[in-house]
This record gives sequence, structure tokens and C-alpha cells, in this order.
Amino acid sequence: MKIQPFFLRVRAYNEAVLSFGLLLIVGGVFAVLIVDTTNWWNLTLVVLGTLVLGLFLAANLAEVKAVGKKKSTLAQANLALVAVAMLGIVGGLNWVINRHPIRFDLTANKMYTLSDQTTDILKKLPQDVNVTLFTSAKRSSAEIMRAQQLLEEYEKVSTKFHFKVIDGDKNPSEAKRLGLHEYNTVVFESGENRKDVLQRDYVTYAMGQGRQPTPKFQGEGAFTSALVKMADSTHLTFYLTQGHGEKDFNNPQADGFNTFKDMLEKENYTIKTLNLLTAGKIPDDAAVIASMGPAKSFQLTEEALLKDYLQKGGKLILCIDPVVKTGLDSLLKDYGVKLGNDFVVDETSYAYPDVRVVIPQYGSSPIVEKLSSDHIATFMAFGRSVQKIDPAIKNVTQSIFMQSTDKGWGETNLKEKNLKYDAGIDTKGPVPMAIACELASPGNPAKNTRLVVYGNSNFFTNQFLQGPGNLDVGLNTFSWAAVEENKIAIHPKEDDVRVLSLSNVTANLIYYLSVWIMPMAILAMGGLIWYRRRSL
Repeated sequence: MKIQPFFLRVRAYNEAVLSFGLLLIVGGVFAVLIVDTTNWWNLTLVVLGTLVLGLFLAANLAEVKAVGKKKSTLAQANLALVAVAMLGIVGGLNWVINRHPIRFDLTANKMYTLSDQTTDILKKLPQDVNVTLFTSAKRSSAEIMRAQQLLEEYEKVSTKFHFKVIDGDKNPSEAKRLGLHEYNTVVFESGENRKDVLQRDYVTYAMGQGRQPTPKFQGEGAFTSALVKMADSTHLTFYLTQGHGEKDFNNPQADGFNTFKDMLEKENYTIKTLNLLTAGKIPDDAAVIASMGPAKSFQLTEEALLKDYLQKGGKLILCIDPVVKTGLDSLLKDYGVKLGNDFVVDETSYAYPDVRVVIPQYGSSPIVEKLSSDHIATFMAFGRSVQKIDPAIKNVTQSIFMQSTDKGWGETNLKEKNLKYDAGIDTKGPVPMAIACELASPGNPAKNTRLVVYGNSNFFTNQFLQGPGNLDVGLNTFSWAAVEENKIAIHPKEDDVRVLSLSNVTANLIYYLSVWIMPMAILAMGGLIWYRRRSL
């Protein structure tokens, strides 16, 4: 066979041509794997490498044909073909399984399987939901990794659920854009709706053995609850009263309320202000009216407006600090509430070093139900007592949901420096500090009148909102008043902890069987087989 002069020149550099072609192909393939994307330049490397190898085969075609005719070569080629076929089959199966995984949850309570309710909500999402986990490698934990894995499971169920992780240390600009202040926050966004799920919302702590706090993961309940709010097209409007020296909701200082206002807006609520004297009426779109720390009394005309509003199924939240005269005594009497002329002290349950910063005990109410079950404390700073009396209106139900311990008291001498309980003068503990009242509307729960009264407003301020449960209490109060506490009820799955108790004999048996007997038996069997084969 006559070889062309061009191919003769190629044959003179066989090793270099072969090496160069393989190098181009391998370099192109690894470029795709490393960059994790296919670009024109890495494809060009693969194509050029293939052309160079084709040139090498064409220049050495005679030798290739001669080798192919040998029986040993045919046998080796068949084996190679079988090996390539097996690799192709394994690779194809891996590709299919990777895109359509089949997994089995063998835990007793299906811990790693999404609930039917969550799956149904994901499949019926009306529009795209973007979810961002704002975290940091320095602040990660097993629970945070579990949250990430759970949200990845959400993404597999619905093509409208989009999840990503942002490292706040590497990408602070994105965290600033989202207005995030805490690591391990999960942000849900859909259209104009937004919901921030803080770490304490999906990882709570319970006292375990040895009185050590044990983390408790409650991700599915928190995340699916946020997901439902993404489909909420209604944005309730809350009105905050003005004209009585109320706290400033735009003040970023320690005594300001701007952080709490921001959190309410992130719950998809609209916040507006209301001056009853100048407006002369209650707006038609008022879902809740709140007065946060007024320093001056309401006028009779304002009280009349609020009383009429409540009689028609309105919702009112009052946070009244000590000493302040509200001008709402008649309204409060209608629903069985009386504000004490004192401030609450508790020497057995308080935030050090001030005994007037009370950590109250929880009563029975949806507002504090979850906080109570998870043992999350709230700081009620410099508050007055909120007494329950017989309501002037029939069928009003009252619930004291925060109070001091029985060792606390309501100090009536507001100028006393050495605080001590004076029997017959001071209010004996437990001292009520917050009360929720409700008047049912037959056949229409949404029209139920709801009134919440706190003996202080300081726990909403920027200074005290960092308390473990303060933010939750505030948000829960507005949600309960707006009749939205039962919007979703997904109970997180409990970790299934099973303890295996072993006797000393059983423990020793397992130890010696696994560490000594089984390894030595395998070693002895191997030695015996080696000896017998050696003697053949």
C-alpha cells in the first residue's frame, strides 16, 4: 500500500501527534468538568483533539488493519467492546437515576418524607416562589444542613419552587439587598409577598438529659407555613394611632419601633397611621387598630369611635405603660379589663440585673402557645398590672396569657428605691401582665371582636425585641387579633429518639464479637486458604 507523502511526514512524529491529540481531548473534557459549563473554547479543544487522532489513524491505517487481523487482537477488541458496553450501561443507568431518583425512607415516623399537605401545596403553587437560605460556613450546623436538604426536597416536587444558598461572608451585598440581619434566615419571596423564617423558627431547643439544651428541628412546619403565605393575595392593613405621644415606628434608636414595623411588613401586612381626632372615623379597611405606648389620654370622641368599632367586630391592641391615663376606662370596663396603678416586680423571674424586667409565665392563648411548649422566654420590661374584672358586656371571654410568678407583686409606691412587697398595699402575685378578650359573633368568626391589652409597650422596642420570644409575641398578637392564627396548622415531625439499653454482658459480647472474634476468624480463614493453595 502506497503511503502519501503527507502521511509519511505525520508518521515521523507519531508519538508527538498521538500525545497532542489525547492531550487536547483530555484537556477539553476536564475544562468542562472544572468550569461546570460547556463553552465554545472547551468544545473546540475536544474537536481539535478528535481531528488530530483521526489524522494519526489515517497515517497508520495499514498497521491498524494488520493488527486487527490477529486472533489475539480480535479477542482483546471483543473484551474492550464488552467493557465499553458495560460502562455505557452503568453510565446510562446513573444518568436516569440521577434525574429520577428512587429513595426509601426507612425511619419509623417518615422523618425524611414530605407530608401530603406539603406536597399538595407545592404542586398547586400559583406562581414562582424564590427561596434563599442566608447562611455562613462559620455558623453552619447539622440542623442548618438539614434545613438546606429539606428545601432541596421541596425544589424536586415543584418546578415553581426555586432554592439557592447565599454565603453572607462571601456575598454581603445580596444580604444587604434583602435587608437581612441574622444568619441562617430563610427568605421566601413570590410577587409582592415575602416571609422571613428565622433560625429560631425552625430550630428550637428543649432541655435534654443532664439539663443540656437539645436542638429540635421543626423545618417543615415553618417552611410550609411560609409557603402558604406566598399564595396570600390579601394584604391586611393595620392602623397605628397617633396624636397621643405614641412610640415612633420609624425611629431606629433603642426606644424606637422600626424593627417591629419592618417585621410586620415582611409578614405581608400593610402599616398605616391613624389620627382619630382629625380623621373622625375608623377606616373601612382597618383589620386591626393598635395604640403602642401612648403618653396622653384619648378624648371622649376617640373612645366613642373605638367602642363603636369594637361593637361591630373590630380588633384593638393596647400597649399601655405605667402611670399613663388612657381615657379608655369605659371601653376597658366593657370587656372586663382594669389597668393597675403600679409596676410589676418579680425577684425570682427577671432579666438580670433589673427585677422590673420580668420574664412572665405563660397562660392559655394561641398568642403564646408555641412559646410555652418550646420554653422560649419573653422579656416584659417596666410594665404595669392588667387586672381582670367582670365585663360590662355579656358573653365576653377573657384570657390572662402572661403573668408574674407568685413571688412577684405590683409595686404601688412608684418612687420607692428599695423594692419590697407591702401586704395590703401592693398587688399580690401572680400579677397579670397581658389579657386577651373576645366577643364571639354567631355564625361568623371573622367578625369576632378581639381586644388585647398589655401593661407596657417596651417589649416591642428595638432594645427588647432581641429577647428570645419578644418578636414572636408581637407578631402573634397581631395575627391573633386579625383572626389569622389558624391560617395554617402543620405540625413538625418529631425526631424519633430510641434508646437501646444493654447489660454489661451484652455490651462485652458485641465488643469482642465485632472487634476481635470476627476479624480474627476472617484472618484465620484467609491464612488457611493460602496454605492449602500453596501445598497444591
